[in-house]
Amino acid sequence: MGFQQSNNKIYNSSTIHGELRKWTDTDVFRILSPLASMGYYWCPENLSMRRPRERRLGANTPWIHSMGSYKKECWFDHHIMFDIFNIIPPRCQECWKTVATPTTFKQLLEIEDIQMQMKVPSKCGVELRDYTPKHYGSYWYTNSLDEGRERYEQVRKIVDEHVTDGKNLSVILKRGCTEFEMIKGPSPFWHMTPREEEMYELVYAHVDTGKVNAIQPEIIKNHVRTTWALWAHMNGDFTYKDFNGGESLFPDYVKYHEGDLDNIKADLAIARAGVLGGLTEKQTLGFLEVAQKYATEENLPIGKFTHALGTNEQNPLRLNIFKKFSDEVIGEEDELT
Repeated sequence: MGFQQSNNKIYNSSTIHGELRKWTDTDVFRILSPLASMGYYWCPENLSMRRPRERRLGANTPWIHSMGSYKKECWFDHHIMFDIFNIIPPRCQECWKTVATPTTFKQLLEIEDIQMQMKVPSKCGVELRDYTPKHYGSYWYTNSLDEGRERYEQVRKIVDEHVTDGKNLSVILKRGCTEFEMIKGPSPFWHMTPREEEMYELVYAHVDTGKVNAIQPEIIKNHVRTTWALWAHMNGDFTYKDFNGGESLFPDYVKYHEGDLDNIKADLAIARAGVLGGLTEKQTLGFLEVAQKYATEENLPIGKFTHALGTNEQNPLRLNIFKKFSDEVIGEEDELT
């Protein structure tokens, strides 16, 4: 291990005072070093950390955004200030979300349509976070408690009237992001200390937030909706079939726990004959009719008899039956192999 290659916890445990403390508190290279792992680099022209300008169109999101907000800088505030520095920024403390929780794929699409028509900052999608106990979520963003209460009343009324079984959907007003409350405690107690305020100003002054106001492209939304349907199927929500021609995305398995055993075994014999011998259902049924007659004459259980016919090419019983009845029902014996 070389110079300055120890774990950051070692350096954070050091005791620093006096003039060295002033230098350390404004050492933006050290403070912002975690951003390098997120793709940021130092730009010499404006002495700030910048995200790469060459960006690719990404579809790996569970959300469809109806409209963004120029007042929000969620990437910087959440993924940098909170995730790295454990600070809840001023914008986040004035962020109030109305949250409606659809329980089916059909309700999710209905809420997406509502959000598109409302034309206010909002999003909806599937909940992939393992600490969020629901399959779907929809959010409307506002910038004050008063505005949040107004939006809540508006959303509650629209959901009640225009979403299938909407009156049974949960609609609440909450403050900020779920992660803030889980880590920093109940939202009424959120605040910034003088030290956090200084850190926020320092980081904000030296990071190019890369804020964009582009609208989410329709080709991304189409892709997201297909992943919603797959998510719904995985979680046993088959309301997506209404949007898939009434069909399931994947075939179900065959069940054998109910029904007449002899009939089931006969069906299995028909299927096996079709796959292995290329026989039609009519040919197989004709053969089974002859086999049934023989089994009755010989006092043989027909279930065990038909099962035996398909289990082993060298089964003597099968060979005898084929020899006796193949010409009558199917044709030459070599057509059975």
